[in-house]
Amino acid sequence: MELVEIKGLFEMDFGSPSPTILSNDNELFIAFYADKQSSSTIPQERNTIYDTGIFALKFKAFLKYTFGLPGDETIQGHPYSKLGMKSYSFYELRNSDLIKSLQHIEKIHPNYNPEKWKMYKHYILTFHDNMFECIAQDFEIREENTSLYNQATLMLNELSASQKYGSRSHP
Repeated sequence: MELVEIKGLFEMDFGSPSPTILSNDNELFIAFYADKQSSSTIPQERNTIYDTGIFALKFKAFLKYTFGLPGDETIQGHPYSKLGMKSYSFYELRNSDLIKSLQHIEKIHPNYNPEKWKMYKHYILTFHDNMFECIAQDFEIREENTSLYNQATLMLNELSASQKYGSRSHP
């Protein structure tokens, strides 16, 4: 396995990024606050109704995601920490053990095609209090000058529209 940091897209908020996840069968969004320029060294709590400065990632053709432990104080206990994983970062895990595990499960499917699995990537976002992992084909990122509350509403509307017109394809 090789952990590759995806740099230059955003600077993670070290205090309270307030990650918010919305998904349906077709699409998966995670939105969070980026680091706001501040002279304070003390992390500031966010007001998710009024504070602006959101990044929204949309994962395309996702298969699975997890969200929860570890946070920044326990990340050293995660198996990927020996690969260099640290808090407040965005990664792709190449040659992923999780993708191999999911592929092994799917081998019993009558239409199993091993070539389709080459399109999937393992993404990891490490926040202050938690970590997000996602297996998807790709992602797009948007920077929004809105609050997390308003962004969640926009994402929910987009999910509703895709649910009406979208269809799920399995590997």
